[in-house]
Amino acid sequence: MNADSQSTARANSAWGRALAKTLLELGVEQIVFSPGSRSTPLVLGCENQDGLQTIPILDERTAAFFALGLGKRSGKPTVLICTSGSAPTHWFPAVVEADHSGTPLLLLSADRPPELQDCGAGQTINQTELFARFTRVFHQIPLPDQSENSLNELKEIIVRAYSETIGRNPGPVHLNFPFREPLLSEDGEEIASDLPSITPPLPARPDADPPRTAEILDILGSCKRPLVLAGEHAPLETFAKWDRSNGPPILCDSLSPLRETTFHTRILRFENLLRNDGFRQRAQPDAILQLGPLPTSKTLRKWLGKLDVPRVVIDPRGRKVDPLPNPSSSFDLEYLVISSLDFPECEKGWTDQWIESEKEVESKFDQYFRDEQGWFEGKLTRALSTHLPEGSQLQVANSMPIRDLEWFWKGSDLGRSLFGNRGVNGIDGTLGTALGLAHDSQKPSFLLTGELAFLHDSNALLASRQLSGNLTVFLVNNQGGGIFENLPVAGLPAFEKCFATPQECNFK
Repeated sequence: MNADSQSTARANSAWGRALAKTLLELGVEQIVFSPGSRSTPLVLGCENQDGLQTIPILDERTAAFFALGLGKRSGKPTVLICTSGSAPTHWFPAVVEADHSGTPLLLLSADRPPELQDCGAGQTINQTELFARFTRVFHQIPLPDQSENSLNELKEIIVRAYSETIGRNPGPVHLNFPFREPLLSEDGEEIASDLPSITPPLPARPDADPPRTAEILDILGSCKRPLVLAGEHAPLETFAKWDRSNGPPILCDSLSPLRETTFHTRILRFENLLRNDGFRQRAQPDAILQLGPLPTSKTLRKWLGKLDVPRVVIDPRGRKVDPLPNPSSSFDLEYLVISSLDFPECEKGWTDQWIESEKEVESKFDQYFRDEQGWFEGKLTRALSTHLPEGSQLQVANSMPIRDLEWFWKGSDLGRSLFGNRGVNGIDGTLGTALGLAHDSQKPSFLLTGELAFLHDSNALLASRQLSGNLTVFLVNNQGGGIFENLPVAGLPAFEKCFATPQECNFK
């Protein structure tokens, strides 16, 4: 190895070590990577850093969803590393889900140096802004240089990127690292061991803006029959002031943490209630407060879309989360701002009619599921809601399982955590996400999935040996039926071939 090659190799090693030390300082604990050559400096830097757990996963698609699951559980950025070329493109479905669900991911792709771009070099594509608007920001990292100034600049970029993943609108951030060969130093000399510490500029949440909160009260301040929609991400503290008899009815998203509390005014059976003409007439609200994205229920959305009442939508990420056709007023404020607002007391009997009507539905459900001897998807969901252990966590696949959860899950006070990839509602990465949720968790972990979602992510089975912990999978094999059987196409001759697509697989 000549002097220039040795200098290149040492700079590459310095880059990898500086990266690993900075990630450790920032509090990163887990690095998920897929094997590849060009990413050698990044992977070895992290592998040789005490305090970082490196998790090898064969294919990049599963690796990305595994990291997504880790991020959903912890709320902290998980780091992904891969080699150049087509490798980072396999991250795309998980990146899109992370973008829409507000899950922090730090994407570190290795790349060829500038002289190997646009000339037919192997494993080389244009990785600049590869994920476009689905990442919060893109950073093109310069070629490695072991000078102190360059290493400090690298560290500053990493710190800034970390901060950007957990900002006001959390999500993925992409850093692209070009490396020249040789990728590995032969002398093993340690570089960048004494870089100065940098305090990460973690984002401060903005204080509530008095004029904006006053505007909310102007819209909702005179309502007597308010209805609150609790989205997946609205924390329990948001609703503390309403946990009493005169609080408003709070309709809970499938994954809302309110489902696993004894909150007095939470409503879970709104899908059933709103299918009743008489109840819809009696339960006309005079205002709607929507916290985050809407629940899955089409019945609810259709009903809300026809109401001519004021509607306030709050989402702290500054994203539009209102697909309904009627007007609304949107506010990019923290959910907890609600706890500081003085809303009027509800009209007598307004909340009680929701609570009592729900009790009637729940009683009929209890009797039905007690008497029903056969099995169907809804009965499995109901059984899980009454038997999963306290504090456990459940990942729920999209299509029918998430709707079965919305329709049949019996609420409890067991504090179980409910998860799903509801950012873009796809079946991508169902098993991989569940494995990430379960990894290194001290809680019993479960997955409820249909067979198509499971098979769609069957590559994730290869990552099961990396799992530290446990994951129990409940798999519903309905021969690809499920949600498509509820669509108009179900009666067409082409239904089974073109939509249900049943698979021949012995899951045993």
